[in-house]
Amino acid sequence: MTHALASTVLVVLTAAMQPIARAEVGAQQWLERMSTASRSLNYTGIFVYQHQNSLEAMQIVHAMDEDGERERLFSLTGPKREVLRDNQVVTCILGDSKAVVVNKSRPRTSFPTSFPRELAELEKNYRFRVMGEDRVAGLACRVVAVQPRDAYRYGRRLCVHDQSHLLLRSELTDARGRVIEQVMFTSVEFPQRISAQALLPNLDDAGFTWQREPEQQPEPGDSNPDSRWKVLQVPDGFMLTDHNWHQLSAHEAGVEHWVYSDGLASVSVYIEKSQKKHEVYSGVSHRGALNAFGTMVADYYVTVVGEVPRQTVELIGKSVRIQ
Repeated sequence: MTHALASTVLVVLTAAMQPIARAEVGAQQWLERMSTASRSLNYTGIFVYQHQNSLEAMQIVHAMDEDGERERLFSLTGPKREVLRDNQVVTCILGDSKAVVVNKSRPRTSFPTSFPRELAELEKNYRFRVMGEDRVAGLACRVVAVQPRDAYRYGRRLCVHDQSHLLLRSELTDARGRVIEQVMFTSVEFPQRISAQALLPNLDDAGFTWQREPEQQPEPGDSNPDSRWKVLQVPDGFMLTDHNWHQLSAHEAGVEHWVYSDGLASVSVYIEKSQKKHEVYSGVSHRGALNAFGTMVADYYVTVVGEVPRQTVELIGKSVRIQ
């Protein structure tokens, strides 16, 4: 190879490699901006949620002003449902079951996908890459891939608006990169201000039953010392983030509930006393990206559920023991 040809090849290879290097570095910045934008912007829009053979449409109104962050989410297809959220409470109005459920508003990540503010811990279990450009709802966006480092969690492809950095499309992907489910805006606007009226529910709750979260709840991550149960094995990166009891009435033992998360994916473990001795309860089921594993341990139902691969819920479920 002549010196001139070698120099030309070197220049071409260097030019080709530079965008890749910048993309790798820029992926984290895109995700950080996306996480901030979802909380700090005023926006309204319609989005669709596609999973298996189902397609649902919803509308969202999100405001951030001197009163803090407020949000209203309501269905456009299927049963009439609304979710209203502010800094204090989350109110779910379920038109089909004529119920209103009120819970405390906890620190959370905004629609349309759960994504934490701090990304350093996620890098232990995921890789971030900028994949290219696309358009969603007529707006130019940057595609960022979140790729798992093992088989115990799903990947994601996120399309982030070039200008506002709002997440416009989120795809959950399996180990082969196939889309399991997606959430995507079909239209979105960024008004300077959002009226208080736009954040009020349309559903009339007359005749509805009300369910309110008890005032006292265990702190996230606290394990009650009276618990006889242990979860002995979870995939690397998953940590206990919540542990509590759900009791429907004073006459029932209730359900013990554990939550494990790697910062992006989460898994719930439910333990409930069986009413029948030696009952058979075992198997795996799924609905879209949601996998569930059930088994019996000492006449208790153990159910593990999460938007994670099947092997994750099986690994956790088979490790549950009673002392």
